[in-house]
Amino acid sequence: MRLIKRMLEEIMRVEILIGAFLIIAMVVIMVLEVVMRYVFNNSIIWVQEFVILVFIWITMLGGSAASMTKTHVTITTFSQFISGKWKIGLQLLVSLVILGVLVYLAMNLPASIAIQNKTHTSSMPINIAKGHYYSSPLLFAVVLMLVTEVYYIYYEVRLLLGKAIPDDYVLQLRGFLRKNTDGKGVAV
Repeated sequence: MRLIKRMLEEIMRVEILIGAFLIIAMVVIMVLEVVMRYVFNNSIIWVQEFVILVFIWITMLGGSAASMTKTHVTITTFSQFISGKWKIGLQLLVSLVILGVLVYLAMNLPASIAIQNKTHTSSMPINIAKGHYYSSPLLFAVVLMLVTEVYYIYYEVRLLLGKAIPDDYVLQLRGFLRKNTDGKGVAV
């Protein structure tokens, strides 16, 4: 499981880097569009669809990273009043429900993508099928979240059975920013 943990943490690191790059690209393109529209009176026709595509990817990458670090919004109305095995059991039940939803999405998204692929984007410089435009990022995130949930369910079952688990089993974004060996600046 240590290998899987390292692999998931490395994937999360790449997700965060790609997400950061996409945010920067989105801001630059939007500023460029404002300048083109209000200074040169000439809009870039594909900016809106491009920004929507980038926003979808940022959202899916962020959702997957939040799933990996267990930082999604949670409702603790009931779990705060229980403890011990009951709390672990409730946590496992929630994880199994999440896993079920993710499996359902993974099974049905390819058909949805195929239906959506019958139409294409209208103003992008390259002709992208709408299924890839809207739903492929979701399928990508669902697959990563599936692997993550299976990873966490493994440890939740071990906890419920009273078996030992490592203290650091929760995935963390480590070493994202670290000092260069020469002491100058920051390496990513």
